[in-house]
Amino acid sequence: MTAPGPHSPSRLLTEARPFLGEPPELSDVAAVLIEAIPPVVGEFYASILRSTAAWDFIRSQERLQRLHGSLQEWLEAFLTSPPDGSLRAGLALRMANRHIREGIPLDLTLLAHANLGNLLTQQLVRRWPAGRPEGLAGALDRLQRALSFDSVLLVSAYHGLAMARESAASDRTAQLNQHLQQALRSQEMLLRATSHELRTPLTGLLGLLNLLQRGVYRSPEERSSAESDMQQAVRHLLALVDDLLHLAQLELGKGRLELREFGARSAAEAIARRFETRYREAGLSLVVRPGADLQVSADQDRYEQVLSNLLQNALQHTRQGGATIEVEPLPGGSHALTRVRDSGAGIEPELAERLFEPFSQGAGSGGSLGLGLAICRRLVLRMGGRIRALSAGAGCGASFEFTLPAAGRRRRRTGTFGRADARHRILLVDDDAVWREDLGRWLAEGCGARVDAAGEVEAALASARTEIYHLLLVDVAMPTEGGERMQDGFSLLEALASQPATLLVPKWLLSGHDRGFLETELRHAWHDAFWSKGDILADRSAFLEAVRRQLESGRPVPAGS
Repeated sequence: MTAPGPHSPSRLLTEARPFLGEPPELSDVAAVLIEAIPPVVGEFYASILRSTAAWDFIRSQERLQRLHGSLQEWLEAFLTSPPDGSLRAGLALRMANRHIREGIPLDLTLLAHANLGNLLTQQLVRRWPAGRPEGLAGALDRLQRALSFDSVLLVSAYHGLAMARESAASDRTAQLNQHLQQALRSQEMLLRATSHELRTPLTGLLGLLNLLQRGVYRSPEERSSAESDMQQAVRHLLALVDDLLHLAQLELGKGRLELREFGARSAAEAIARRFETRYREAGLSLVVRPGADLQVSADQDRYEQVLSNLLQNALQHTRQGGATIEVEPLPGGSHALTRVRDSGAGIEPELAERLFEPFSQGAGSGGSLGLGLAICRRLVLRMGGRIRALSAGAGCGASFEFTLPAAGRRRRRTGTFGRADARHRILLVDDDAVWREDLGRWLAEGCGARVDAAGEVEAALASARTEIYHLLLVDVAMPTEGGERMQDGFSLLEALASQPATLLVPKWLLSGHDRGFLETELRHAWHDAFWSKGDILADRSAFLEAVRRQLESGRPVPAGS
């Protein structure tokens, strides 16, 4: 059994008891005051609005109406909650959390709480049955003790949440500093590698020019061979510069993508036909496995660029056997996977992830792999997919596989599921409309939550700024259209972690990919749990139970994947 967190409702309740004893029973008070809640709320906000400082926190008539409803719900729960449970502490924690998000300081919260207590006391005296005057003193005493108990809980909750936010902000700053240091190291390594890659052909070119000037090459054949070598060096330099410019554009989020629907297998077969002659001349086979022509939503020219690079890479590192192209759906149907499997030199497992960094060294490559795989990775990311390399080791061949979003599933409109008065609220962000609607319905029905479902980053950020959520569920892969910088689930989580309103809200990542595709990114992501959609489909009840436990506890719950 998990112990309560340092700022959980049960812990707050335990810490308050030595000062005030048990919270009092309010059933008789509630019977009198339950009908008085609407006028109490109205009078409370009428008095609040007489203070000009209050408008800094209310800001609009719509917000005032929401606050009316929120206070009414809180008062009903305050009066009717059992005295021996943690519900009353949970109420204080939720009020403190809401006020902190709105920027309301503790002193104003306590003043408002005292004002609310006075209004409740007046209503209790006014409405107490005339035939029972002997019970009024006890009812007033219990109401005052309940209000005092609540004040202690509010102070403790404010302190705990403030400490938690400070700790989370400190962790966030440390993580950003770590990312910055890593980025600087990567830039330094890229600069060194680029200098080496440019210097090698330039050195050879200058050497050939020097020999030509000195007249070392006397015969026409020797001069022709030297000129051919120089042309090859120049072409290599031009290709390298083009790749560097392309990579820089991708890093900056520039370069337009034309996303449209096409058949991945048909496109793969067309590319394979272009490579057939080269493979045959090398004594190798090239096969496209039969299967359904899965439709994807991507830039077809970029798809062909990625697959061509992988086929060229397999051709360079395979001496016998050949390569096979396979196209298949991921579990859950959100993405289609294209795989190039070869019987070549293979890759040491520890090198697999580094292959997609600029100028990485591959097993048996005899040198740098250049920028091709680095460009492939960034193109696939821009289109909403992921890419990885798999191998059992040197001499065992390799598989390069990448995913792209399935066609017909990207509808960006927002939606809501569940009752408007649900106790818990979830923000679900997924550009896949099929998953968004299914998951939103499952969460509303299985967890009793209100689910706001957004299909794009901007809508999610707008909702997070105006609403209070108890759980954030964010899909990893969301394609970038046009020339915008990539905004996927990881970047959305970073933005949410930077906002005070969502800094402490539990954040779960969802993905149609298994953990193997995302291992490196997950190590640096600001998230509390990860669930693959395949695992959710395989055991939906386990996922919903984890969500229920998360909503009830307010603390991170271990994921099932």
